[in-house]
Amino acid sequence: MTPAPMRIPFTLLRYLPILLTTGLLLLLPTACSSVEYPPDKEPRMVVAQEQVPFYVHGPAQGNGADRLLAKGDEVHVLSKDFGFSLVQAIDGQKGYVANDSLVPAPPEPSPTPTPTHQDATKQDGDSPRSQEPLLPDPAPLVSPEFRY
Repeated sequence: MTPAPMRIPFTLLRYLPILLTTGLLLLLPTACSSVEYPPDKEPRMVVAQEQVPFYVHGPAQGNGADRLLAKGDEVHVLSKDFGFSLVQAIDGQKGYVANDSLVPAPPEPSPTPTPTHQDATKQDGDSPRSQEPLLPDPAPLVSPEFRY
């Protein structure tokens, strides 16, 4: 005697496509997450390896890298995807670079203040300190006489 084949209830078969579609749609946003930066908040990065491939049309293009970036070249990250970032090189060319070959750029040095017109026309004796009124010397301290 052979066992009867297992049958799935009709109600489960009816909802199975909906359940599978919902599950796939929930997983879709986490599968390929990317970060896009606004134009004024693009992070500055520096190439950390000696020669890094730079792909204009994407990392999967068939003809290889379009050029190589040298260590220390600065780029602006336009968007960051899984494995590769869309960057803009200093010369303005946009392309894709591997994420692990980029490190944050050092902070830009603060600008040195430029002398104003007033500072340029001041003489050595015209400093604000020399224009302050002189205060009279305080009265000499009188120490009380010490008696034995």
